[in-house]
Amino acid sequence: MSIPQIFSIKMLSLLSPKVSLTALAVGFSVFVSNTVAKTSLNCTEFFVPVNISAQTVELNLGNPHNQSELTSLVTHMTYLNSTIVDEVTVGPSMVNAIYNIWSQLCIPDGFEEDGVIEFTIHGSTENHTYFNFGKESPFNYAEAALKAGHAIFTYDGLGVGNSDKPDGIQEVQIGTETAVAIALVKKLPSLLSFGKVVGVGHAHGSVIMIGMLVERGNLFNATVLTSIAPILFGGTGGIAAMDVKIAAETVPERYQGLESSYVVSGGLTNDQITFYHYPFFDPEVFLDLQSGRGLITLGVLLTLPQNKQALNYTNPLLVVTGDTDYFMCGGNCNVTDGDFPSRPAAVAGLFPAVNDFTVYIPENTGHFVNYHFSAPQTFIFIQQWIGNAF
Repeated sequence: MSIPQIFSIKMLSLLSPKVSLTALAVGFSVFVSNTVAKTSLNCTEFFVPVNISAQTVELNLGNPHNQSELTSLVTHMTYLNSTIVDEVTVGPSMVNAIYNIWSQLCIPDGFEEDGVIEFTIHGSTENHTYFNFGKESPFNYAEAALKAGHAIFTYDGLGVGNSDKPDGIQEVQIGTETAVAIALVKKLPSLLSFGKVVGVGHAHGSVIMIGMLVERGNLFNATVLTSIAPILFGGTGGIAAMDVKIAAETVPERYQGLESSYVVSGGLTNDQITFYHYPFFDPEVFLDLQSGRGLITLGVLLTLPQNKQALNYTNPLLVVTGDTDYFMCGGNCNVTDGDFPSRPAAVAGLFPAVNDFTVYIPENTGHFVNYHFSAPQTFIFIQQWIGNAF
């Protein structure tokens, strides 16, 4: 049996897990409520209007006229020493807008006012279901959180799922996504009374979360970053391997009418290369997820940042990255990085003020941590870590 690697820097003593929680009422008076439904996981779905002012990048780029033009652009992005981003960047810009963000709040029985709520951000080509996949599925992170007594908030990112889909080049960028996420965190107290909030990001969502912590410091009482490394060691190869297609042409039954700046991954082979590690995943889940593949915009691809140091974040931090993550580590995360024993461990360099830092590297696991056979044990580790973080 394989054993995941754990690297920990702990200079703060850990406390015992929180006590069990009791029920609370939830009010949604400030939210759009024309689409509300109860799910099997004691969840409520709704739209949250967020009013943001975000720093973005003005890009001298129009929507691709056809697939060949899109492929050429992406190919130039993956060139060695590519300058395409600099070539199309005009300069800084601002987006001031109100967006409706599809959201879901799941609350366990017995939730109390001092309970923990987990705020999640999914990655590219995904939606909220990355964290809430199927009822009683071993790959359902939300169920693991609820069993631990935590509430969990998931949402479809801007330009994804049921959320608004504005201009995919000038509006749906990393800057707007970060502003949307911060606005949603600010609205959490209007949704639910709770004691602690834990941020949980995946991949692109972890990049957004790092940006939130750079900007807002201790926005979360603890943070879990999954599928992350200090830089995208396999980023250009991963983008090339995705072989992105114009969404409206490739999946018209889902995305007809969307502008051509909204794209999807090319197909099953592309997803396996970039997101999975064979044969350590369920083929049926793999097929199901690919049939419902999500979106990414050119605006996001062209504004992926170099991660900055979150100098003012001091709370506990957990990094969880699969050992064969293609995007983050080029397929091998157990490579030393300077003084750090692995590439995920080097994320500590982005958080110089954090004294409670832990890395968990599940074996035989690719980029989609939640969809490998290692997921149940990974979920247990994350929930136990959260329970000991306060």
